[in-house]
Amino acid sequence: MNLNNGYNNQKDSEQNTLESFKILISNVKYLKDKTWGCPWQKIQSHKSLIPFLNEESGELIDAIYEKNANNICEELGDLLLQIMLHSEIGFEEKQFELKDVIENLNKKIINRHPYIFKKKEKVSLKKSQEIWRNIKNSENKTFYKKSSISRQLNSKVKSLPATIGSNQITNTVKEYGFKWESSKKIFDKLDEEICELKEAIKSKKAHDIKDEFGDVYFTLISLSNFLKINPESSLQKTNKKFLDRFAIMEDQVGDNIKKQNPKDFQRLWEVAKKTIMREKLKKK
Repeated sequence: MNLNNGYNNQKDSEQNTLESFKILISNVKYLKDKTWGCPWQKIQSHKSLIPFLNEESGELIDAIYEKNANNICEELGDLLLQIMLHSEIGFEEKQFELKDVIENLNKKIINRHPYIFKKKEKVSLKKSQEIWRNIKNSENKTFYKKSSISRQLNSKVKSLPATIGSNQITNTVKEYGFKWESSKKIFDKLDEEICELKEAIKSKKAHDIKDEFGDVYFTLISLSNFLKINPESSLQKTNKKFLDRFAIMEDQVGDNIKKQNPKDFQRLWEVAKKTIMREKLKKK
């Protein structure tokens, strides 16, 4: 038995990965080349790429839920391209470069896991999370200096998708004692916000309607947090459930789907729900 075989295979894999990464760096620089590069890529900025970063993240999440390894691999590549493009823009604007991104990440990994890289000791899952949280909080205090909690959170969530940002806000403030005591109180608040939304709709004031809808949405995310449900994954599941039912409706009527009236849609929807329920029972 060759005891070095696994080690050699790992070394070969690392070497091949480094070679592929060098080619990727070169390809991205070609894309952004001011003379011969892609006309679209050349005019992009950090801000203009935000929608694509959100889109690629969402597609990766979909692939993970679908448990499709090929799609996960492909979407990770698309997400990596976004990181490379932002790094290249940083280099062009003399702010930072890819090397800085990697060095900062390595520093963060090492600093937040002292039991691995410094003390070489085993710790429990609970202890590892406590160490990570304490070090992160310490880093944030240094970074934000005497900045308030609200400013810190605002800086963190302003570029995140709203659902993820709201979830992070509720997760953070509850560490400071700002948390719901029971689900009943959240439902009471939800009823209150829904009533206010109804009043805003009656007033036909677009600004008020938008504000009150946001309050309802935020309260729902607070409820998901209290129930320990990830709102993003929960909504992803509902999206899939809706599209599965809609696909059955399309199968029932084909191109005539566009000609259905509300009563027809309700009937088709009930048929789709029962069809999926029967399929689930068959699998049990």
